[in-house]
Amino acid sequence: MKALLLIVHGSRKASSTTEIAQLSNNIAQQSADFSHVRHCFLELADPKPATSLHELVALGCDHIVLMPYFLAQGFHVAQDLPKLLNQAQQDHPSVCFKLLEHFGSAQQMPNWILEYVTESD
Repeated sequence: MKALLLIVHGSRKASSTTEIAQLSNNIAQQSADFSHVRHCFLELADPKPATSLHELVALGCDHIVLMPYFLAQGFHVAQDLPKLLNQAQQDHPSVCFKLLEHFGSAQQMPNWILEYVTESD
């Protein structure tokens, strides 16, 4: 069973965490590729990555895609996420984890931005 885990920085602002939860729900409703879609926060909010990963493994997910929802490669992307991947692999050796590049590095990003600003013009 395949899952997607959206990894976000986190915020103390409740509306921000609600927005991410809604994004995860929207992805889940539109995806035929993933049996489960979850989100987690590295800081300032819950659930934390270990909690979400444990939940997905408990649901029977044996392939988990980790999607860093970050625009730039800051400290979390460069340092924390590789450590998170390593820990997940140690904690759940029978699960296949795939850590994607951060969202901002997607080659489609310039097109998405131009499409967005053109439609709002």
